Amino acid sequence: MDFIMADVLSGELVPVLLGISPEVSETAHRMYRQYGVVSHVFCDKIPLAMRLSLCMKFHVIRRTTDQRLLIQALNDFAEQLGNADVILYLIPCTEEYAGMVWRECEALESRFVIADKAEMYRVWFGEEMPVPKRKEEPI
Repeated sequence: MDFIMADVLSGELVPVLLGISPEVSETAHRMYRQYGVVSHVFCDKIPLAMRLSLCMKFHVIRRTTDQRLLIQALNDFAEQLGNADVILYLIPCTEEYAGMVWRECEALESRFVIADKAEMYRVWFGEEMPVPKRKEEPI
C-alpha cells in the first residue's frame, strides 16, 4: 500500500469527523480499534484531554468563520488525497454539524460518503439508534 499524506494508506477507510463531543472521541477510538485507522477531526479547538490521542489527527477551523470555510477545508482535504484509492467517510458528531452537512450535502457528496442519522448513532454508540419505549396505557 502506498502512503498518502503522512498517515493515510491507499485503499483504506478514512473517517472524517466533525465537531468536538464525547462521540468524537468514542468514534475515533472505535474506528482505531476495529479498523486500525486514524480519524481526521475537523473542529474549532482541540480539548487538552484529546491532544495526546494517537487515533485522531486534528484540523482546526475556528467557529467564528463561515460554514463555507469548513466546506472548503473539507474539499481541500479530499483534494490533497487526489485520486488515492480511499473512502472518505464523513461523520458529523454533533447535531449542529449534522444539520450543516445535510444542508450542504450537494457540495460534499461527490467526495465523501456521508453518514445518515441512523448510521451516525450506530457509529457513535456502536449500536442502532435507541427506540423509545412506549408506555403502556392503563386499562
